[in-house]
Amino acid sequence: PPTITTSQSLHTLILLHWSFIRQSLLLGVCFSVKRRRAMDDERYRLEQRIDHVTGESLDATRRIRQVAEETHGIGVETLVTLNEQGEKLDNAERNLDEINVDLKQTDKNLTELEKCCGCCVCPHRQTRNVKGTKPYKKVYGKKAQQMEAITEQPGANNGGGSRQAGGPYVKRITDDDREEEMEENLQAVSDVLTNLKGIAGDMGGELDRQNYQLDRLNQKMDVNTVHLEQANYRIRRQL
Repeated sequence: PPTITTSQSLHTLILLHWSFIRQSLLLGVCFSVKRRRAMDDERYRLEQRIDHVTGESLDATRRIRQVAEETHGIGVETLVTLNEQGEKLDNAERNLDEINVDLKQTDKNLTELEKCCGCCVCPHRQTRNVKGTKPYKKVYGKKAQQMEAITEQPGANNGGGSRQAGGPYVKRITDDDREEEMEENLQAVSDVLTNLKGIAGDMGGELDRQNYQLDRLNQKMDVNTVHLEQANYRIRRQL
């Protein structure tokens, strides 16, 4: 059999060694390509997820802004209705005050008719003066008029105030037009909430004023009713 020389063995070993290196390099390249593809796929899925979440977030801010603006509109309409109701109460109170003025003039006229010989009222014709009673003084006295003036003054609105600088509300990830619109929507919602706080303060103040005025109206109606009954009694006595 042919003998294998040392040089041939060395050459064979070198060939085997380079073959192994070549296969290792090929395997490394294949693994690197697969890894790169896997990373690209993962990055694509992540980008798709970010795009989906951004779209949902944009829709959510649009809905929130729409609800906030609708609520603001309802608040404004309610405040307008409340102010109109306040004007009606003011008109009713002015009418009651005019009735009181007319009744006082009627008292003067009846007093003149009741005078004996035109100088003084006969003792048996004297009646209790309504204007001297506590209920009358409570609603038509000087202190009552001062209290009316105080309650009619517009109170300070604690609900408004300067808008605090907010934002940015959106942490930028894609930094595209959608995130810009989300920022605008959330800023608009913040402004609406600030305005709603002011409207709520105005409504609360107006409701307090009207509740106090309603109590005053009831008291004035009671006083005017008693005053009118007394005037009718005095008139019937003159007949």
